[in-house]
Amino acid sequence: MTRTFPTGFLWGTASAAHQVEGQNHNNDWWQWEARGGIQTRESSDPACDHYERYAEDFRLLRHMRNNAHRLSVEWSRIEPAPGEFDRAALRHYRDVLGELREQGISPMVTLHHFTSPLWFSRRGGWAKSGSAEAFAAFTRRVADELGDLVGHWVTLNEPNIYALQGWHLGEFPPGHRGDLVGVFRVLANLRAGHLAAYRELKRSTPGVPVGIAHNKFFLEPAAPRRGDQWASRVAQVALDRWPASASRLELVVSAPADFIGLNHYTGQLVAFDPRLPREHFARRFNPPGLPESDFGWTVNPDWMGRALQELRGLGLPIVITENGIATSDDSVRERFLHDILLQVWAAIEDGVDVRGYFHWTLTDNFEWARGYSMRFGLVAVDRVTQERVVKPSGHLYARICQANGLPESAPLPPGATAARA
Repeated sequence: MTRTFPTGFLWGTASAAHQVEGQNHNNDWWQWEARGGIQTRESSDPACDHYERYAEDFRLLRHMRNNAHRLSVEWSRIEPAPGEFDRAALRHYRDVLGELREQGISPMVTLHHFTSPLWFSRRGGWAKSGSAEAFAAFTRRVADELGDLVGHWVTLNEPNIYALQGWHLGEFPPGHRGDLVGVFRVLANLRAGHLAAYRELKRSTPGVPVGIAHNKFFLEPAAPRRGDQWASRVAQVALDRWPASASRLELVVSAPADFIGLNHYTGQLVAFDPRLPREHFARRFNPPGLPESDFGWTVNPDWMGRALQELRGLGLPIVITENGIATSDDSVRERFLHDILLQVWAAIEDGVDVRGYFHWTLTDNFEWARGYSMRFGLVAVDRVTQERVVKPSGHLYARICQANGLPESAPLPPGATAARA
């Protein structure tokens, strides 16, 4: 007996170009690394050498019975200077998408996954006027050159996290801290960029669904006190301001999408603290008694179910575009997979229109400011030889994908011992 998912459900993994490709030397993250922005002082080159080894990695996807894969194309490769498009880079990505199709895997292509060309950043990036127009020109060329191979488009990855990390928390380039005006300026320009990209994609590939990958980070009151209730509501609205929150529908209707992409990992408790500076106003901390990932993030699969129920109010299909756990103990990842997918199955049974699940990620990779210290992959990668080894969680995921469902008994049996791909 199995808990079966709908026919045609998308089973895949997700990745980002800069985290896996290597050789990306013309974007703001490479410059950020050179300035010491990586806590581990590690380099994104060669990352997983995916730029050269993509066919090998896609054979792993087929081995794991995936029928879809989410990846990004690197803007700084395709448009290395303003208005100049690199034919070799476009041919490369056409080969990449063609290889996925050859393996029977539908590509979900993200156009902006945290990295921007140096020329764009030197102009002020997403904080400056004209950023949406520049992104639209890039989108137009990619759609015209690659659109016939694409199964789904994602215009932007986590605009809320991108703006907060780069202009408030300072962990992403350009590294600003406490610039809330900058956060909302960037969000406004990202929204304009999505609108412009959406128009370009529907012109060039009218039959291909277009969405946004939105990070749903739960912020809950630490206690029933009025201050905590207020602080958590304010913080949640600010984090969900755009593009997706069922409680803020009026902020969504003018940002067209054919599906909602949900990225979900964790959440925190919020306690109002009048001693803090006005721009902070509250302390955030993990709920006691719940397990934590190696990232220090609370792991609570129930939140996935809540996120799906909230988003059903938008009236659009939902695709889980990212979800995973940073852990060096792969047995924890196996249990996590079962518990998360049980929540997804239950939401579908309750009528939520969930169309797919993309696990973050296929290979242990370059995890932004944390370098290679955080392991999210279903496949281990030797940093010296680049040899890939499928973890037991990868074999487990393959069985789930092949069955298009979960066994009735929980937990699922552990995977076989790690096998070489």
